[in-house]
Amino acid sequence: MPNYYDEYYAHWKLVPISYALLSNEVQSNSSVFINYLDGCFFNHTFITYVDQVCDLKTPASPNITCVGSIWASHDDQAIILMFRGTNTNPELFEEEDDYNLTVPFPGGGTVQKWYYNAFTIIWNAGLRDALLTAKNTYPSYELWVTGLSLGGGLSSLAAPYISQMGYFDKNNIKLLNFGAMRVGKPDFVARFPSLVPWAYRLVHRYDIVPHWFQDFGFINYAKEIWYNNTMDNGDPWIECDQVESLKCSDSVNSSLYTFNDHQYFKHRSCVKFTTPPPPTTLP
Repeated sequence: MPNYYDEYYAHWKLVPISYALLSNEVQSNSSVFINYLDGCFFNHTFITYVDQVCDLKTPASPNITCVGSIWASHDDQAIILMFRGTNTNPELFEEEDDYNLTVPFPGGGTVQKWYYNAFTIIWNAGLRDALLTAKNTYPSYELWVTGLSLGGGLSSLAAPYISQMGYFDKNNIKLLNFGAMRVGKPDFVARFPSLVPWAYRLVHRYDIVPHWFQDFGFINYAKEIWYNNTMDNGDPWIECDQVESLKCSDSVNSSLYTFNDHQYFKHRSCVKFTTPPPPTTLP
């Protein structure tokens, strides 16, 4: 990806794959996910798919699971780490119920406990080892970290964690997610640019999820890409580079927040390419 937000990669690559990872078909048979990758990337190598129960409560519910997948896109010279979104109501309810639980983030900062616990479970269940193997195999590749909804929240923790722990150089990490909830307090967000300089959050119009927990001291990191429209082909966006900028989705009255806008891009078919497309015209 270029050094700025380019809609091509979000719209025609990462969002379609994010929805594929969330599909019932993939939940029933994870090997089907490889077929979706084949439809989006010409030259790629599938690396891993990690599916684990990530319930914070005891006994753990088998209906509360988290997924992370890794593959390498050789045309993009990138290792891609993607997290799945919420796929059951029990999982959604538990995420909402445990908003007030926090834990310290390595190196400093305060983050939401449920999401950090979920990330560390799948990280330690094989995601870390697979990522390090991929890095050793493709040492010159960038790391792209991404996800939708819950997957966006997990990616918001994974990218700075990988940077903090020195697994990848911070300048080789690119974070791009969709409809991510707030996962950190101001002390965590203050550190974010030093850990992940290239980071963009996409927010669709009045989507309620990126505003979850704002009344309890959690804030969003920059940069935000706000689509104040239906996210149809050619729709414009606004980029806000300041934390909690009132020029983007924070300008919306909270009475308008809705789950109806927790959908990203109206058309979600992958577009395959063998070489990167020409740069888009910046809005």
